[in-house]
Formats: sequence, structure tokens, C-alpha cells
Amino acid sequence: MKKYLVIGNPIQHSLSPKLHNYWIKKNNLDAIYDKRQLDENNIEEIINDLKKGKIDGINVTVPFKKTVIPFLDKLTPLVKKTHSVNTIFKEGHKVVGDNTDVEGFELSLKYIDYSVKNKKIFVLGAGGVAPSIILALKRLGASEIILSNRTKQNAELLKKQYP
Repeated sequence: MKKYLVIGNPIQHSLSPKLHNYWIKKNNLDAIYDKRQLDENNIEEIINDLKKGKIDGINVTVPFKKTVIPFLDKLTPLVKKTHSVNTIFKEGHKVVGDNTDVEGFELSLKYIDYSVKNKKIFVLGAGGVAPSIILALKRLGASEIILSNRTKQNAELLKKQYP
């Protein structure tokens, strides 16, 4: 049986297991999807479990989207642009970090037939998924992106990354 999980802290609120297990069951897959709350010092251990085949894939949520990066063997081009990982999997013997948030956000806007092209967009918060949202907005042609955040330092870091 394949084993997948989402990691984060906190993680109790995550609906990912409910959603993924619904589709796993509906498609008769031999798999299970769970959630695990970690501390930062447990990240290397969970990545090693993936390397050893104890886990087949990991989704990442706050606050670990950046902190998992040093433990990975390979990063996709989107991770290199966003500095944010939300999906970890094995490709041969390498552990790969990917970002599906950018395309997921783009597809959700296309699904509701909403165009941001040439529009001013206000983003509230500079946390976990913000770099992915900003990159998606830039790719979709937003004319201006205004960012507001509780801590100025985090907003300034994103401003440097996405002038």
C-alpha cells in the first residue's frame, strides 16, 4: 500500500486527508493519505523516510514550505522561482521538491473564468503560499500587485523577490 501525507505545524485543521482519501477510495487505489504535525527538527527524518520508501509522497504546508528545501536533492524550476515547496516525491533515487500552488491558483481563476490581466491585485499576507500566488498573478498579466502583511520584514523579502 502506498502512503502519502501532509506535513505542517499546526496540521489539525488540514482537510487534505479527507479530500485525498475520498479520491483514493473512489478510484480504488491501494493507498492512504494522512497528516503529521512536525517540528522543524523532524524534517530531515521525514525526508529520509521518503528516501527509504517508508513514505511515497509528501505535501507540505506552513511553516515548512521553505525549510524543507535544504533536505531535497532536486528542485523544479517553479521552486527555484518561488522558494516554496508544497509537494515532495521520489524520481529514481532523488528526492524532488515541486510547487503545484502556482498552477493550482492559475487553474482556479481560469475555472471561474476570471482574468487578472491588466488589473490591480491586492494580496493580504506574505506567508506560505504568497510567493506562488504572486508568481501566478505575474504570469497571468496582473498590472500591479499590492502586498500588505503584518510584519514589514516578510513583505520586504517578497518585494525583493518580485519587484
